[in-house]
Amino acid sequence: MAAVAAAALAATGAAGAIMASAAVPTFPDNLVVFPDRDFISVEGFQGHAGERATVEIRRGTQVMGSAQGEVSGTDVAFEINHPGGVCWGNDTNLKVTPDIRPGDVAVIKFADGTSQDTTVQDAQASDAVQDGTKVTVSGHIDPGVNTDFFEQRIINPDMVDLIGRRDVRALPGPLTPAPKGGYSSGLEFPTPETFVATYEFDTQEAADAAANAPLGERAMAWQEQDADGNRQGLTIAEFGEAGGPGFGGCPAGPADQAAPAGTAAFVRSADKSSMKVTWTPTTALPGAATVTGYSVEALAATTTATGMRSGMTRRLPVDPNNNSATLTGLDANEDYTVEVRSMAGSKMSDAFPLQATGSAPAPGDTAAPKLAVSPAMNATGVTETTSVTVSSDTDTAQLFYTTGDTPVIEGGLPSDAAKLIDGPIAITGPTTLHLLAIDRAGNFDVAQGDFAPPASVAPEAPTGLSAAAGQESATLRWTATDPTISGYGVQVYNAATNAAVGALRETDAKTLTADGLAAGTAYTFTVKAKNSAGYGAESAKSAAFTPTNVTDRVTISSARWKSGDFRIRGTASKIGATVSVRRDSATGPVMGNGLVTAAAAPATGGEYDMRLRNGAAGTSNPGKIWVTSTGGGVAGPFTVTNG
Repeated sequence: MAAVAAAALAATGAAGAIMASAAVPTFPDNLVVFPDRDFISVEGFQGHAGERATVEIRRGTQVMGSAQGEVSGTDVAFEINHPGGVCWGNDTNLKVTPDIRPGDVAVIKFADGTSQDTTVQDAQASDAVQDGTKVTVSGHIDPGVNTDFFEQRIINPDMVDLIGRRDVRALPGPLTPAPKGGYSSGLEFPTPETFVATYEFDTQEAADAAANAPLGERAMAWQEQDADGNRQGLTIAEFGEAGGPGFGGCPAGPADQAAPAGTAAFVRSADKSSMKVTWTPTTALPGAATVTGYSVEALAATTTATGMRSGMTRRLPVDPNNNSATLTGLDANEDYTVEVRSMAGSKMSDAFPLQATGSAPAPGDTAAPKLAVSPAMNATGVTETTSVTVSSDTDTAQLFYTTGDTPVIEGGLPSDAAKLIDGPIAITGPTTLHLLAIDRAGNFDVAQGDFAPPASVAPEAPTGLSAAAGQESATLRWTATDPTISGYGVQVYNAATNAAVGALRETDAKTLTADGLAAGTAYTFTVKAKNSAGYGAESAKSAAFTPTNVTDRVTISSARWKSGDFRIRGTASKIGATVSVRRDSATGPVMGNGLVTAAAAPATGGEYDMRLRNGAAGTSNPGKIWVTSTGGGVAGPFTVTNG
């Protein structure tokens, strides 16, 4: 499958306007998404060979799945949810295979702060339909998908012996003979939301093999295409493929996830007749069923002659402000086992692990546990810190807290608002904490303190500035290690005049692509970092860098010849460039020239329309043509049709 993906990247076809997404990887790097199998192939990234990369599937602001893998340094860096690759959840805390959908964004991130992303395209093929030697594949395509960056394929290894290759391909346009023969194909869009690919085969056997390809129909859409025809940000939707774990040992998909478990604790009152059970649930994994309630059971240790255990059960709905229950009417002389479970509809989790599950306290136990707070509280003022760690001198005590004016203990038991402490308490603003350590005998210790995060200081200037010049652009990088940094401001300067070029460019990564620069002009740049205190000092200027000219991206949309009239139409990205139509090769004789003009709205980019008449049209169909641009772009070969 990796070989199929690599071949897809190198394939050429019609190109048009580029969908704006500055973060789409550039060749040879790529993210190839197979949404039907929840599979991603990470291609290239040889510049990060040996590094760990994190891949996330984002749906809006929510991360639906993630995995880490090591970049191999070969054409296929690594794969996720495919045999030979890594599972979703590998070295991350999201143990779920995400259900990848159109519109999701696949993001790859590295430790140096660089990142790229691919938006999953919305297109899907259906099963092939055969009529003699004609085979058609119809399907859905979202109006937002660029139809110039679209292809339909049918794959069946049985076709190798029939047409010399394992797949057939249809690109936008009328029926056109395949370069290696065996069939003709064309791709049309009857409505903004549908497509129809048509194949006419030279033999009945080849048509039969295409029509009966098992799971062979594909819709392929990509976000960008460079001047060499490389398809970037590629989505390959495979008809009939099933999602979920791609091989054994990978986590279940969201629909098959059990209800999530958390942690729980319980405390009995001094007279042992009641019990306060408190729990901290774990949020359901992205896409999984949400928690609808909780089951709390207290089972007596004493069993009947038949082995039965008495006790009580409470079922409670989800309450975001209260995850606790008080059980009353308990036998003061009985010890109880407590089990807390979350419910998600008909699903129930395993029992939450209990904190401090030691045996029942000895009769007359009056030794209270002692709280320990780190950092130590300032008795007369505010303690500055980003988090508070609470512990006790005994491991049989439960720890709780509340904030503001809310009491942490009422009637000898944790209050209904008390939250179970299961890790450091984050301090993100001025906070009053009420802390409680209480054991199963009801003995307790309390403390109260005021906390606030330390006053922020603007970060120092980043260092290690470098720039890789590109086509009227440059990739800018820098280093910074201050963990408080939340973003960066980048200013580009004209190296000769020191004048600022454009407005401050902002990013939260340690890299930025600066577009809109002039070819042949030398530039420098500076970076400043910001945190909650604002921007810090500007760095020293980088070494100078000089962008090159943009290579024009040229396509041929149509070329038709008849006696005395030859018309060629297409697109080009460099408005004002001169394009030439050539025969025989990209350097062959020029038949005519044309000017690239701005495309009519709502289209973007440029277009050309050359019409050669009489002698300039030639006395016969030229067959294959090429179009070259003074901006350096080349399109072709393209087969000229008659009519």
